[in-house]
Amino acid sequence: MDPPPLGPPLMEELVEEVLLRVPPDDPATLVRAAVGCKRWCRLISGATFRRRFRELHPAAPMLGFLYARRSGTDFVPASSFRPPHAFREDWNAIDARHGRVLATALESFSPTGTRFIVWDPVTDGAQSLPILEFRPYSWGAAVLCATAGCDHLDCRGGPFLVVVVVTDVSQMRTSAYEYSSDLGTWSEPITVQHPNDWIMIRLHAHVGNALYFNYGLMILKYELGKRELAFIDLPSEFHARHIVLMQAEDGGLGFATIQESKLSLWSRDQAGADGYAGWAQQRVIDLDKLLPVSDCNISVSPYVYAARPPYVVAVADSVGVIFIGKDDGLFTVHLNSGRAERIVVESNSNFKVVPYVSSCTP
Repeated sequence: MDPPPLGPPLMEELVEEVLLRVPPDDPATLVRAAVGCKRWCRLISGATFRRRFRELHPAAPMLGFLYARRSGTDFVPASSFRPPHAFREDWNAIDARHGRVLATALESFSPTGTRFIVWDPVTDGAQSLPILEFRPYSWGAAVLCATAGCDHLDCRGGPFLVVVVVTDVSQMRTSAYEYSSDLGTWSEPITVQHPNDWIMIRLHAHVGNALYFNYGLMILKYELGKRELAFIDLPSEFHARHIVLMQAEDGGLGFATIQESKLSLWSRDQAGADGYAGWAQQRVIDLDKLLPVSDCNISVSPYVYAARPPYVVAVADSVGVIFIGKDDGLFTVHLNSGRAERIVVESNSNFKVVPYVSSCTP
């Protein structure tokens, strides 16, 4: 005997309202719904649903992070998202922003230049850029969306920029190159004399319309659009300290560091009491209450890329997550909830993490 009919199908409008409320860090649920019914598949894969979903969830989640292993770069999930290729052999992840990952092809790395790759983990599309000829002694790089006025809710597949800044210590100058996916070429470099012989490390932040790179004694600012370089002083007590630049909670430039068992967050006030920009401590988190921390008050040479643990490894500022490396592992501190978690990754004396924050719908 045939089972009784289940009744008329649910109205598509009701199904859409339910599926729109799936948490943005759980794209696997949308995939399961899409493969279970052709009508739902058409709904979820449609441009209207994707746009509404991202409007309802404008803050993109951290889907995972790129982690440097001995033999390549591994994508470590922090959600139900799983990229088609979680491990990229012979790739070195440098940056991730607006759904794109910037990496270098290790086989092309040479004393005179290297090849950069822009990868979308969601679509698995990868674009290899022309080799940029420079002496890769001290440098940093970033990738970002190039669409003017974009809200980054649905800019996947659009034009992008790659910015590379290079320091020539022998000539005491820093140069910046810019790659445009629209033009398909690298720009001519712009150059500025830098005021000391401290080399640059590859930690940077994107705040407003500028990129900021950590120089140890100071910060290099690259103004997008104008293509101008300038230097910003750090507070003197943080010269030669291990800091990680970030967007502060007030939306301006900031940095995170560890001082005497405490995670310290600083921001730069563009209009201080005396009319000049200055730095101010915004927040302090006692790490003794979250995770076991020993000697945290460590002065680190800027000539060394990584500090001895514990130290701030990376910041996913848009989601309020700080990565901290210790001698017994890698941890995350969530600023919004105040909780800390230990992450199981391959043992490494030099934790290198690139957070991947992006929206993802099937």
